[in-house]
Amino acid sequence: MRGEDEYDHVKESRKYEAAEKWCRSILVSGKELSLDEHNHPLLDEMLAKAAVDIGYPFESLHSFLRNRHIIHVKRKSTQFRHSAESHIQNYRSGKSIVQLAKELSYPPYLVARLVVEHLAYDGKLRGNKKGITEAMRDPVGKLGRNVCSSGTHNDVPIKEHQCLSRLQVEVLEAIGADPFYGPEHDRDRRMIGLEFEAMLEQTLSSMNIPFETEEQLRIRGTAKTPDILFSCPLGIKVPVRKRPGKPKMEYEWKVVCWMDSKALFGDVRTHHADVLPQAEGYVHRFGPGVVLYWFGHAPLDRLGDGHGDVVVVGWDVPRYIMLPTGELAGHRKAIHPS
Repeated sequence: MRGEDEYDHVKESRKYEAAEKWCRSILVSGKELSLDEHNHPLLDEMLAKAAVDIGYPFESLHSFLRNRHIIHVKRKSTQFRHSAESHIQNYRSGKSIVQLAKELSYPPYLVARLVVEHLAYDGKLRGNKKGITEAMRDPVGKLGRNVCSSGTHNDVPIKEHQCLSRLQVEVLEAIGADPFYGPEHDRDRRMIGLEFEAMLEQTLSSMNIPFETEEQLRIRGTAKTPDILFSCPLGIKVPVRKRPGKPKMEYEWKVVCWMDSKALFGDVRTHHADVLPQAEGYVHRFGPGVVLYWFGHAPLDRLGDGHGDVVVVGWDVPRYIMLPTGELAGHRKAIHPS
């Protein structure tokens, strides 16, 4: 947990700008994100070096890059889909899925999905998202031999008495080459999210703070719930957003009714496009609350706060949480807000 005196607006702004610039440079070059499986460590090495240079933890910069990469992919997705027939023709002509991904600066996993959609089962999966997803989860089992009608299968021996078609082999290669998309990455993100939700619950329980979990709220029929709904409003001590002529960090107490766990870095675009709208929905239902970005966030003055009803914190559960009795959670001494 970071100490109260460790937050510096100017320093954090410079670090954020440096991280944003680095992510942008990676996305513009494109080639580093379309690697074959033997080059995967290269991306980790680049992230590790940049993390040291910028002053961000590795996980935070990795999350920041992924957030920006998602935006990059969304911007290119319409053009990518419109040119689908050209991509398929290039594949039929002998270009591999990973090669296509590098040329298009597009995730290998998503290029593989397009090829599977158009060629597997003679194109019968077109428009069938569930069927495509199942095939991508188990290409060896779901994409049988001779599923590509191009006539260039080039079966590759994998084990004794077992051969895979060109499509199966290249889908496996694409999944292995993609640093952000694919079934394994989806599972990892779900597990990390659950791990940090459990950490939040354990921390609050250790502080003797009464609350209901998202699962408990759903059981009693509450829709669109935060991860934690406090049994009564609480006060938390948080940094005051940057004010002109106030270089020294100041703190204030905010009343909150819920807390939502985000196992990611809260950059400006992700916060405003995805997280804040969701948080404002919780405000309408339950009152003001807290968004906790476990991997840190952009400077507070750049993040929307829902007219003061959405408190943003980073790295850990706030150290000072006040109960309605005026006692600090986990402490017995009553305090007065200052």
